[in-house]
Amino acid sequence: MDKKYALIFSLLLAGLIVSDVFIFNTLSGSSKPSLEKATVSRVIDGDTLKLEDGRTVRLLNINSPEKGTPNCNHSSDFLKQFENKSIEMDITGTDKYKRTLARIYSGEDYLNLKLVQLGLASKFLVDKNELALFSEAEESAIRNAVGIWIHSKHFGCFESEIDKDEEFVFLENKCPQINLDKWMLKDESRKIYTFKNLSFERIILHSPAGIDNSTDIFWNNKDNIWNSDRDTLYLFDSEGNIVHHESYGY
Repeated sequence: MDKKYALIFSLLLAGLIVSDVFIFNTLSGSSKPSLEKATVSRVIDGDTLKLEDGRTVRLLNINSPEKGTPNCNHSSDFLKQFENKSIEMDITGTDKYKRTLARIYSGEDYLNLKLVQLGLASKFLVDKNELALFSEAEESAIRNAVGIWIHSKHFGCFESEIDKDEEFVFLENKCPQINLDKWMLKDESRKIYTFKNLSFERIILHSPAGIDNSTDIFWNNKDNIWNSDRDTLYLFDSEGNIVHHESYGY
């Protein structure tokens, strides 16, 4: 065989081998980020685990209801089935509390996402590459009243508009008079405003300090509430049932 053609043939053969190896690795899943195996020692709460080696792991992309609030045990009860069992982790870094941030897997299940799909946790500080995935999972859970997202009898009565720059929320009640005493409005984190004895058709909730009147009420928070890129408003009745939600940036 002519040396020139032999060289071309060799290059083509090498290319086919590399291509086959790439296809095999993709199909077998080895193209995914390498996962670290670990054993869960105990569940701290609905989004935080303690490992056998002493590390504390905070599940990425989610937030579970705070202890002492309605439905706060749903997520932790789900995670307890993995105590003393092996999991896999895709570690992305640490947070300000020096907890390990990670995506958690058990077999084929991506547990961070599964918690949101089952309505046991809400989305929170979602990675840019997973915005649609977690937003759609939460929307579906709320729409179908799954897990913590039990519909209030007033579900669908309210509309809202968030001004993240001016730090206020416009709320409109479309139903007959409703008293919002002990209702809660929160963002994706753990910032909560609790309503007092109040009924309205339209009102503006301002994040900073001020004096309440018939058209405006004030959160009296020293820091900004609404993120500049994306966030979600959740409105719950006095029984902890979801009344309304609105997201932006997803």
